[in-house]
Amino acid sequence: MNSRSRPIPTNALVGVANTLVTRLSGGLATWARRLEFEPFRLRVIATAGAGKTQLAVRVMRDVLAVGRSVLYVCFNRPLADHIRAIAPKEAKIANYHQLSAAVARNAGSPPDFSRPDVFATLEERFAAVPVPEPWKTDVLIVDEGQDFQQAWVKLLARLLNPDGAWWWLEDPMQNLYLREPVELPGWTILRETTNYRSPRDLLGFIRKIVGPDVRLDAGSPFDGSDVSISTYEDGHPEEVVEATKRAITYALSLGFRKQDIAVLSFRGREGSALTAVDQLGPHRLRVFTGTTICSAIPSTARATCCSNRSIASRGSPRRVSC
Repeated sequence: MNSRSRPIPTNALVGVANTLVTRLSGGLATWARRLEFEPFRLRVIATAGAGKTQLAVRVMRDVLAVGRSVLYVCFNRPLADHIRAIAPKEAKIANYHQLSAAVARNAGSPPDFSRPDVFATLEERFAAVPVPEPWKTDVLIVDEGQDFQQAWVKLLARLLNPDGAWWWLEDPMQNLYLREPVELPGWTILRETTNYRSPRDLLGFIRKIVGPDVRLDAGSPFDGSDVSISTYEDGHPEEVVEATKRAITYALSLGFRKQDIAVLSFRGREGSALTAVDQLGPHRLRVFTGTTICSAIPSTARATCCSNRSIASRGSPRRVSC
């Protein structure tokens, strides 16, 4: 009886890769949680794909399992939405401006979202109002710490109960706002430079771009992803669109599904030639609109507030409930 092996579909390999990478990058979440010192102030400086998200979620589970409270605060709305989807429902999760709005509202100083300077106003109100007791927490987890401002550290400290634990997670390579690292004097620092997510050859390509001063260690079992570069001459919108269409078509020919393909622009949402494009050839796009939408976040008053990062897709905005 003869048997013939069939090639594994690319989309199936994507699922296998995600499972394997999650397992490999779980090391940080395992041994970082074994550290003990008082007061617990741990700054985790780790590269992308090192396991910071797994660490945050497992810390939440640990804390809730012993009947204590936990608050997770990040900078960007999409990350807050993602964490909310995978974290225990009892955890409080918000980005910084969602948190500022909810605390101000609970303290009797609701924000005015019609103002053009609403986010600066949110920061000012958060600093001005006392923290309501329901927002005090036993464990505070800050993620995307590279995007936080120095003044926010003192304000966040007000949320922590006496003898509480504070985790600070950051990746200096994702410092898109070019902010100076916040000073956390007296904190214990843990560094992790191993990236388990990105294929080895892709990480090698990134090393050539960032230079030898940045340490990046490859922990992924995958290699041979064959980074391909397509160039265009003058950067006219038509050239950008055509080059992007070719790249998508090439990815599809390799067996990737449309939902596994992301198109990123270095120019940002406002400056990209792709912002006004709904479709690239036969490929319809789902994009962040940049508009502000509202979402409920965990609080005693079930307050709704807004954030500076929308998850709405063009033509199909959606609300997210906690």
